Amino acid sequence: MTECVETDVAVIGGGVTGVGVLRDLALRGIRAVLIEKGDLGHGTSTRNHGLLHSGCRYAVRDPEAAIESYHENLILKRIVPGSIERTDGLFVKLPEDTDSYAEKWLASCKNLGIPVTEVALEQAFKEEPFLNRKAQAVFVVPDGAIDDFTLLIDTAEDAKRHGAHVLTYHEVTDLMIDQGRVSGLICSDTTSGKQTEIHAPIVVNAAGPWEGKIAKLAGIHFEIINNKGMLVVFSHRFNKHVINRLRMPSDGDIFVPAHDVTIFGTTGKNVRDPEDFSLNRAELDDMLAQGRALIPTIREMRLIRAYAGSRPLYQAHAASGSSGRDVTRGMALIDHEARDGIAGLISITGGKLTTFRLMAEKTVDLICEKMGINVACTTDQIPLPDRRSEAFLRQEQLAPAAKNKLFHWAGTHTAEIKTRLKATQAGQVLCECEQVTWAEIEAAIPKQGPFNLGDIRRRTRLGMGPCQGTFCQFRAAALAGEKGVTSCHEADQAICRSIRERQKGMAIVATGETAKQLQLMDAIYKVSLGFQKEEKAHV
Repeated sequence: MTECVETDVAVIGGGVTGVGVLRDLALRGIRAVLIEKGDLGHGTSTRNHGLLHSGCRYAVRDPEAAIESYHENLILKRIVPGSIERTDGLFVKLPEDTDSYAEKWLASCKNLGIPVTEVALEQAFKEEPFLNRKAQAVFVVPDGAIDDFTLLIDTAEDAKRHGAHVLTYHEVTDLMIDQGRVSGLICSDTTSGKQTEIHAPIVVNAAGPWEGKIAKLAGIHFEIINNKGMLVVFSHRFNKHVINRLRMPSDGDIFVPAHDVTIFGTTGKNVRDPEDFSLNRAELDDMLAQGRALIPTIREMRLIRAYAGSRPLYQAHAASGSSGRDVTRGMALIDHEARDGIAGLISITGGKLTTFRLMAEKTVDLICEKMGINVACTTDQIPLPDRRSEAFLRQEQLAPAAKNKLFHWAGTHTAEIKTRLKATQAGQVLCECEQVTWAEIEAAIPKQGPFNLGDIRRRTRLGMGPCQGTFCQFRAAALAGEKGVTSCHEADQAICRSIRERQKGMAIVATGETAKQLQLMDAIYKVSLGFQKEEKAHV
């Protein structure tokens, strides 16, 4: 029997844009349901370098996107302090970078009102000892590092606290359209196959790289450029600031500090399939060769994994073969009633992680206009709950490293984890690299969908350290089975999926210590534990 749900707005897509729209709707008192075919953030929103843009990267080529990024940078630092590190950024001019571009860049930043300060080379080298000593000039800008995992989960949780609903592991299979007007959608539970009809007079398509497929359900041709980028993760954090190269944005020219590691990238290659997360060794080698211009010793540093994600880019009248570097990073809000004659359908795409809140604001402004509602946006004023809770600093059962980690990652589960820590085994650390306890894992397991170690990883950092889950994956799955959280069969399936995905990211960078780690992981899971199944990885 098909379940029916009535709401005001249905939002398709559980990335940061979708959850941003959901929270804005909830804060304005509009009933809303979000539908996501996998887990929250399993796509583009957690497959980036985590840069909180100052706008300087786009100041010359894309000034509109630059100024949007700078304004949102200031807002996010105020409303989501628990997910942002104020690292600042450096733009570094090397001898091979042209004086003319540097001059245009400085003039554009000044014209846009983005603060840029030149710093003495001696000071820059002192603060960033791995920086190329051939640098000719270094400028400080208000870049930052943003934790896309905590930002996304916290935004979704706050939306739910304000009355919104989230359906993960539900895939949209059809849009209901009557006489040129959307009346809702049909989605299917990817685990059970059960169908749900969601009746809503407005549907928001925020599915990122999958937006073209959603639009096709309404008989609309909507061209999205899926620009895939590869990034790599170093085993340790070697830069204090974000480090950018002072040239037109290109491959391999940005290093972003993230917790205890450094993320480096990125590349840009258009792909047809939004599910294409493939990795290419030649592409990696080219990117590292570019990166050596900024950090000459990166070939001597250990890489622990690589990953890829697709940027959803949109440009009116752009051909599908357009280079991703040539397409604006600004947002695109499309009212399909005006564009295609389908009332009640809105698409929001493009933009940056940094501008997700603004994208949501513009989308909900349009929704309010269509619904005849006069309620102002407040997401630029109402902060998300600060996850850096002092309560965890008073947890005497935990080691200092665990306290520090929970101080930044507890989020909305603070009280629940505090209660669970009193139970037997709950304070046991299952992941030494990231100091993840069973209490955190148990509190973070999503209520919808299959037992999935990737879903837990996005909420706790389980398996994100140098060993990439070699020791903690089977511990977490085994304890989940022992405590009745999941079945033994489902736990086995979860291990197979997670290990295969971890090994995919490790294999592309597997030299030196990482090659040894990969061999050890293979020996533990295939020889000692007997896992031989080859399954399609679900991340």
